[in-house]
Amino acid sequence: MSDQTAAPTPAALLPRHPADGFTADPLGVLDEGHCRHGPVYRMPVDGVDTMLVGTWAGLGELFAAERGRLDVLNTPLVHDLFGRALFNLTADGHGEARRRLRPALSGRALPGYVPPLLDVIGPATDRWARQGTADLHGQVRELTGAMSARVLLGITPAEADADQFAAAFEEFVAATGAPPGPARYADRRYWAGRSARRDLHALFARRAAQTAGDAAGGAALAGLVAAFADAPAGAGPLEDHLLALLIAARETTASLLTWCLVELASHRDHAEYAASEARAVAADPARLVARDGLPVLRSVLAETLRLHAPNLLSTREAVCPLTLASHRIEPGTRVAYSPSAGHFDPEAFPRPRQFRPGRFLTGQASASRLWAFGGGAHACLGRPLAELMALAVMAAALQKGLPHLPDGPPARISFRPAKAPIDPLPFALEPAS
Repeated sequence: MSDQTAAPTPAALLPRHPADGFTADPLGVLDEGHCRHGPVYRMPVDGVDTMLVGTWAGLGELFAAERGRLDVLNTPLVHDLFGRALFNLTADGHGEARRRLRPALSGRALPGYVPPLLDVIGPATDRWARQGTADLHGQVRELTGAMSARVLLGITPAEADADQFAAAFEEFVAATGAPPGPARYADRRYWAGRSARRDLHALFARRAAQTAGDAAGGAALAGLVAAFADAPAGAGPLEDHLLALLIAARETTASLLTWCLVELASHRDHAEYAASEARAVAADPARLVARDGLPVLRSVLAETLRLHAPNLLSTREAVCPLTLASHRIEPGTRVAYSPSAGHFDPEAFPRPRQFRPGRFLTGQASASRLWAFGGGAHACLGRPLAELMALAVMAAALQKGLPHLPDGPPARISFRPAKAPIDPLPFALEPAS
């Protein structure tokens, strides 16, 4: 019997899974592939042969091996729109940019963001309680956009820059829906987005120049300006990083928050339990950032992250050889993972398709084990801020009433670019009994 470890199998010999039905039911297709083939298999994604990584063990192995071996793979459209933003950088530039961005997004910075966030959230949840909304996701996107502008740029809803920012940013976000390849040049959204990018850069520069003067307090911008004052060119310009932070804070958080409210509306017992805890936030907002504060709300947030990861797929490219699940991956291989492919693994999360926040209260599961914000070298730096924003809105909404969906949960769902209802979703806050 040999003591030598068997040589890894070439990735070219991986089982190939058909992509039939992926557009309509991507999570079902991914789950079927992993049930049939294990942690890794090949499948065409957007017409390109891709190595899919899933299961809890598979994702853990991927993130452990990622540093220096896998780079984020973005489309030409993303590079055009976001320039040298963090997720477009590689090697030393990526590491340097992360080091300079991290302090403004870390847990230590969060207490300073609580008061301005609540100033923005209060009027919005008041409106939901008075008159409801004809489209939950649209209203949540509007709110997370205002929250992002306030906490990152210092733009208050009442000032003139608020409307200018909202209009330009809407054009910029719309451009991300243009075709990713050469066809983007024939799409009006692409050129409108490029123009909006220039306008946003100019607005960022003007706000940055005001940080030592009369800009609103409780914003990350002043610290970010100082952090990038002596940054090397390889770390990318702050303006590009702000575009990435803003779109993640708005779109990803809007997806997460929409599904939190959908699940609470669909599980009234959990909503009532969480509401009793949310009322304590009105008297002590510091609970929002306390390490052990709001365990019930945090369990709802964690279970929503598990069930409804905002990003369906994240794509990488191997830049040097590595081994995953005993398969050798050659440079140039396209690799993708889905957080849900790990979150739905029954070995890690029993009864994975059920909404069971209690699993995070009883110690059966830990929120730190969730991959909705990625992991490894490219884990999202904005996770603490996104979770604070979602907790703050849930707490404020539950202080006003219990979430209610008059027409029931969404019947049709779009999974890309972020998981969201396709059709307008009526929503209201009903007074608790």
